Amino acid sequence: MTADQGNHGVPEGIVGPTTKEKPVPGVVDHVDMVDNVDVVQATHVDGTVDLVDKRAIGGDLNEMPPGYFRSWQFIGTVAAATFMNMASQVSWVMPANTLMLMDQDLGPSKNINWVATAWTLTYGLSVLLYGRLSDIFGRKWITIWLNVSGVVGAIVGATAQSVEALIGANICTGISAGAQLSSPTILGEIVPNRYRTPIVGLVFFLTFPWATFGPLIARLFILHTAATWRWSYYIGIIFSGLSTVLLVLCYNPPRYTQLHVHGKSEWRQFLELDWGGLFLYSAGLVIFLIGLSWGGQVYDWSDAHVVSTIIVGGILLILFGLYEQYVVKGHGLMPPRLFKNIGFVAVVATSSVGGMVYFSMTVMWPTIVGTVFTSDIISIGWQSAVVGGGVIFGQVFSGLCMAVLPKLKYQAILSSTLAATFTAALASISPARHASAIAFGVIATFSVGFIDNVGFAGVSLLVEPSDIGLACGVLGSLRTIAGSVAQALYISISTTEITKNLPAFIAPAVVQAGLPQTSLPALFAGLTTGDFSAVPGATPEILGIAAEQAKLAYAKSFRMVFFATIPFGVILIVMSFWVPNIEKFLHNNVARKLQFGTKRSHETDEKAHEQA
Repeated sequence: MTADQGNHGVPEGIVGPTTKEKPVPGVVDHVDMVDNVDVVQATHVDGTVDLVDKRAIGGDLNEMPPGYFRSWQFIGTVAAATFMNMASQVSWVMPANTLMLMDQDLGPSKNINWVATAWTLTYGLSVLLYGRLSDIFGRKWITIWLNVSGVVGAIVGATAQSVEALIGANICTGISAGAQLSSPTILGEIVPNRYRTPIVGLVFFLTFPWATFGPLIARLFILHTAATWRWSYYIGIIFSGLSTVLLVLCYNPPRYTQLHVHGKSEWRQFLELDWGGLFLYSAGLVIFLIGLSWGGQVYDWSDAHVVSTIIVGGILLILFGLYEQYVVKGHGLMPPRLFKNIGFVAVVATSSVGGMVYFSMTVMWPTIVGTVFTSDIISIGWQSAVVGGGVIFGQVFSGLCMAVLPKLKYQAILSSTLAATFTAALASISPARHASAIAFGVIATFSVGFIDNVGFAGVSLLVEPSDIGLACGVLGSLRTIAGSVAQALYISISTTEITKNLPAFIAPAVVQAGLPQTSLPALFAGLTTGDFSAVPGATPEILGIAAEQAKLAYAKSFRMVFFATIPFGVILIVMSFWVPNIEKFLHNNVARKLQFGTKRSHETDEKAHEQA
């Protein structure tokens, strides 16, 4: 029997209905023999069909090879995923929490906020490409090369002599994070569905010290080491390097020839990628976010630079959607069919709104703490752990709940309601409400972490194993893009409000206390530099009044930011009602199996594929 014969022998690339509807994604219900190879027909969400070598599929837990989960390859793969997650946490959390301190050393530069924005933007693109391409070509070498990008980015960051070099470093580490933060894809497919959420929760738990105390550790490096903030990147070199070595030695997922039995050559598959969609999506996204980042900071919102970039970027993104719907016939970058599943859309929407809280809070929370509550650098580090710690604990707790408790829908509704409520409650922030701000922040970020794990584990269960990377990539990309939009929006609001409120609060109070009107420009310059020696007429009492009024001004400014989160919170709660229950997906089937074969058997597979 050949690939062109029989009911199930459908060559790769043919668009058409499956032979038999599978009741649950990931459950193998039919095996065919094609040229002496046992194959399973896999229909992608875009309608294309592949014949997958049965040896690539794990199958039921009871059918797995003895000692599979105790093998050095499996343990090494889990360790690699953990080190990757640590590397990405270090490359994002530590620099994003010390931007102003890095700017004092290398700047000042008006581009400092782009250090964080560059990471989130490139990650949003990279995670989508990683998921899509690794589904098609196999995950091993794509994962390894993206890790190498993390090593390069960390080296560039560690040796940077300008803010612009840091932006370049974070572009590289953001690209790398597309693979490094994909443990739901890498580990989720090699364990039974029932254990996907616990193993992802385990990885999150093991990264707890860096995700939670990264802001504090970064500040301790700045205070107590000669290399100061550069240690944030040195650690990234170590973790990315370790994970790369482990991936080379231990991680052997199914190869291209096993995922496409009698399929197209890799080169032909590469040429037929969705290049048009990639261009439209990348260009539209970058141009749109540049416009958002300029608004209210570099230019006024009504300036032609801002208006034109937002409009052009928006048009390109609309064209991308139309292109995917009406032009692409094969492996689209973001197949529209994926969004016909309301459960998938709900999970993506809730996770994306959660990302709007997480990514923006990571950048803004240290500034909030440092301007409203305390100026002590170590205290700021401890209190900045609110964001990372809350999210990590939420992710771990979610992994346990999803594996044990029924009715994911109700878990999603509860966590979404808590996230929206307590993020909005931060609009009550003031210097006199320090404890409540910390408490609200912990509850909000814990709930966001819970939603996060619901998202990444949920989407991987709602699609066939052949599309796990695509589903997680789409979620990761849209979630990060939403975070980038929120970050640009919230920074713009806070910058506009601070520019307005600082003079309004400080000037009347210090003039009434005796500071000459002519000294106000020097006083405001001192607020920026921290040096008040050149302020005529300034006394300790006047400077104390200025400091207290500055806290009030910053608090009022940040209140407007949290008011702006309320509409997104409403969307979060509404969409959570469409999150599906997943009990029927929590079976004991393993989607893909690590390959423990010899090099000779691999070469035989490759030769057979070429001959076919």
